[in-house]
Amino acid sequence: MIKLLIADDEHLVVESIRFIIEKYTDETEVVGIARSGREAIEKAVELKPDIVFMDIRMPGIDGIEAIRQIKATNGDVVFVIVTAYEYFNYAKDAVNLGVHEYLLKPVNKHRVMETVNSAAQLIRSKRSAIQREMLLREKINKIIPHMEGQFVYSQLFSGRIIKDIAFYEEVFAMALGHGYVMMAIVEESESYEREETLKNSLDKQRFYDIFSLELKNLTPCLIGPPMLDRTVAYIPVNMNEDSYTARNMAIETAQKLIRRINKSINIHYKIGLGRRYDISNFLKSSNEAYMAAAVANKDLMVHYEDVILSVNAVDTYPTNKEKTLIHKMLTGDLNGVLESFEEIFWWLTVNYKDDMDKIKSKLLELLVVVKRSIPYEAKESDVPEQGQFIELLKIQNIRELKASYTNYLKNTTLAIGENREKELSGLILKSLKYINNNYQKNISLDDVAKEVNMSYHYFSKFFKETTGKNFVDYLTEIRIERSKELLKDVSASIKDICHEIGYSDPNYFCKIFKKVTGMTPTEFRSNPLSQEVM
Repeated sequence: MIKLLIADDEHLVVESIRFIIEKYTDETEVVGIARSGREAIEKAVELKPDIVFMDIRMPGIDGIEAIRQIKATNGDVVFVIVTAYEYFNYAKDAVNLGVHEYLLKPVNKHRVMETVNSAAQLIRSKRSAIQREMLLREKINKIIPHMEGQFVYSQLFSGRIIKDIAFYEEVFAMALGHGYVMMAIVEESESYEREETLKNSLDKQRFYDIFSLELKNLTPCLIGPPMLDRTVAYIPVNMNEDSYTARNMAIETAQKLIRRINKSINIHYKIGLGRRYDISNFLKSSNEAYMAAAVANKDLMVHYEDVILSVNAVDTYPTNKEKTLIHKMLTGDLNGVLESFEEIFWWLTVNYKDDMDKIKSKLLELLVVVKRSIPYEAKESDVPEQGQFIELLKIQNIRELKASYTNYLKNTTLAIGENREKELSGLILKSLKYINNNYQKNISLDDVAKEVNMSYHYFSKFFKETTGKNFVDYLTEIRIERSKELLKDVSASIKDICHEIGYSDPNYFCKIFKKVTGMTPTEFRSNPLSQEVM
């Protein structure tokens, strides 16, 4: 049904049009009458007509102004001007402004019917076009998730160069040239009960649904199909952004996502973030994201660049057992390393029986992967690579082979742990040195984090765990201790001391000083005992 509103202050004209519409048309209904321009505007908002017959000359707001205001709120309304002959030129101007047609008074039955039918045909055409567009959009919306999944899947497993990137950018309505991978890994349950297995599968699917929905609400991205225990997302970024800012933005996105996920589901998972690259390095960012998620211990989320050890993981063999072995080594989990190697060695002995050459060949390949994956310092502390190869080649007894390899893994894992401790110690010393040399400036946690190349989120926790104090408390302690020394010089003003230790407001300095020492700077200066204690 097509709704029509008549706006005219002449009763006879209104009744004539209504009579013709009701008697000679089937699909058009007169839904309202307006006697002024203002009333026409109000009823157009209330009744939402498809067609408006508008008289040009009415009390108050005239017809042309009423048309303008109605079109501003509903641009799909079809307007037909009704006017006396003396306003014919005025009516022609309105037609040029987008009015569908005009009728002269007194109205003619056939002319009214023709006008209504042509307006109705225009409306039906618009409705049909909108319906076709909605159907097309619905089909596209069903196809796009599949295309999105295939896009991510192909980058993960084929690594092919995308020649038609512009096509995908148009389809997905986002720039794809540069970005990073976010990977979520759901921890496997150790239960083998059928009911628990089914519950775990349902929980994983629900996690994937929540992860996808919430991440897309946070940022434009592409999300691949769920794969066993993991979900992979590609998040485009602006390559002009400096890497430090880009890293922290990625971490903030992940933290917001974690908060939203945890409100909706209780499940054990980790999120790893790879570095940003050109799209051609999708797989590299994906491997980094996987490494970061695997290294995460207590943290729900870790960025690859916040992994303290410098890791260049090369997964020569794409098997979970070998990846797990390397990850356990990098995290210093000796029991996990030995358990993983036990599984690998068991598989080799079962599949290769007594073929020592094949077993040694595979172990030598794994040795190459391990040596490429561990930090340089840990390599130097172990047996030289060539010597290790020769030692393995000489062994002919399966038990000796296993014992020698196990011993190598133990030594290397311990060396990595020692190296990690050294690097942690070096980083905290570097950060403390920076603070001690710059406390008089307006430095922030972010400044120190940049100095040691950590994200401020990770550095904040790292600093607190290492020193037992948060950054602000440590900085305050340094400044107050320095101010105590300066206060010995009675010629130095409180204001000058305040500025010299990095505070801009003397009142704030006095407040902080009293909070830490229990007395104001003036009281401290006038109390010799307090200076002796210092």
